Amino acid sequence: MVKRKHLVLALLLVVLTPSAGLCGLCVNEILADPATDWDGNGSYSSVDDEWVEIYNSGPGHINLGEFALSDDAGLWTCGFADGDMLSVGEARVIYGSLSKLWQAEQDLPQYGFRLGNDGDTVILWQIAGTDTLLVDSHTYNTYEAEDDRSTGRDPDGIGAWEIFDALNPYTGETPPLGNGLAPTPGLPNVGDPPPVGTHDESWGEVKSLFQ
Repeated sequence: MVKRKHLVLALLLVVLTPSAGLCGLCVNEILADPATDWDGNGSYSSVDDEWVEIYNSGPGHINLGEFALSDDAGLWTCGFADGDMLSVGEARVIYGSLSKLWQAEQDLPQYGFRLGNDGDTVILWQIAGTDTLLVDSHTYNTYEAEDDRSTGRDPDGIGAWEIFDALNPYTGETPPLGNGLAPTPGLPNVGDPPPVGTHDESWGEVKSLFQ
């Protein structure tokens, strides 16, 4: 990855000019409270196994080198190499372990995403010269961040936010509601919920469905 120390300076020059809609890139799904090994490295970590998914809804390919993620406290959490292209209809999952590696390359504190389990905000920026343009963000609440629940758009890119709660059912009535689906890192956020009474699958069984 290309070093981007200028991103730290860019944060001091933030221009809160929403540009969502001018490009098709958006925050698409977030898992803030992992309870299993989501990044697949063979061990569980509450930091490394957090993840954020971004999605390109088009109309064209996007150079991710122009974009970066942050939290709402001013910490840059992940950037991308120039020329790293995201195709139309493609999702990219960034795990906390990758966030920490990127932060190390930028000589930043290696906190990963630092996603709060009592609610937090993920912010997507476009770096344009000395300006930092707000592209998209999502603020989630406490019950969206229970163990192995993700919150995401259904369908990808344009849909309303729902809780992907097959691994930890949400029975409340306050939106966003659960959709009965498993979290879908890197996979389409669509599908029919499983029949009632089928929420007891293990994470290993759910993963096997996508292999």
